[in-house]
Amino acid sequence: MSTGGQGFASTRAWPVRVRRPGERRSLSRSATRALDVLEYFGLVRRPLRAIEIAKALELHPSTTDQLLKTMVDSAHLVFDARNKTYAPSHRLARFSAWIVESYGANSGLRVLVSEVQAACGEVVTLTTPNDLFMQVVDLAGAAPIGQAAERGLKVSLFGTSIGAAYLSTLSDAEIGRLAVRARLAAAEKADVLADVERVRQEGFAEGPTAGGEAWSLATPLPVQGLTPMVLGLAGPVDRVRADQPRLQAMMRTAVARWAAAAPVTGVL
Repeated sequence: MSTGGQGFASTRAWPVRVRRPGERRSLSRSATRALDVLEYFGLVRRPLRAIEIAKALELHPSTTDQLLKTMVDSAHLVFDARNKTYAPSHRLARFSAWIVESYGANSGLRVLVSEVQAACGEVVTLTTPNDLFMQVVDLAGAAPIGQAAERGLKVSLFGTSIGAAYLSTLSDAEIGRLAVRARLAAAEKADVLADVERVRQEGFAEGPTAGGEAWSLATPLPVQGLTPMVLGLAGPVDRVRADQPRLQAMMRTAVARWAAAAPVTGVL
């Protein structure tokens, strides 16, 4: 695979839509907070006091107290009155087992994101398709460029490097159906197919992001787990473009190492 091609979205300006989690009326903050609590338990792997959870998740003590009591009432958490600690109940065991079978026991995807970020120092994201958008499901690093990424953020499938990386895994017919739904003109669809073909040959998509203030590289991960994933990297234009061959080689090595250790579920 070549490392020096132009890649998707590098030669034209596309209208890119961005949707932040807090902007969606359908977002249930209570549900999100409950899931954040369970994720934090998975991170620390021990019973926790309410004050520890409130501090870690930056929640008001009264909000935390109400949330934890609700989760205990539903039997998703159990409370140890003697130690005043909370812990996940056995009700979550089958869910946890399914997640481990699908993604591995050692949070391989999170390790991948952290490893690439430590090696490059730029913002690194893990995204998955969500209708006509790509959605950030994990990230590492922060940069003062444009709009900072966050978990749950959605950006257009068409017109972004992460979107092009995902599109490169689809057939031309599937891309065509998505283009119709996105109301792309015939000429735009032809341009998309030509650019995606370049991504297929090179293994990477590249292009401007954050209003042109940053440059992005993206590569699709081998399909392992419950959903397709794309690994992305973004940083200042001059810095990323100057170091692009090394960054792409580093990403390839990290992805190959992750793929060798990742579980094969056969779901997709």
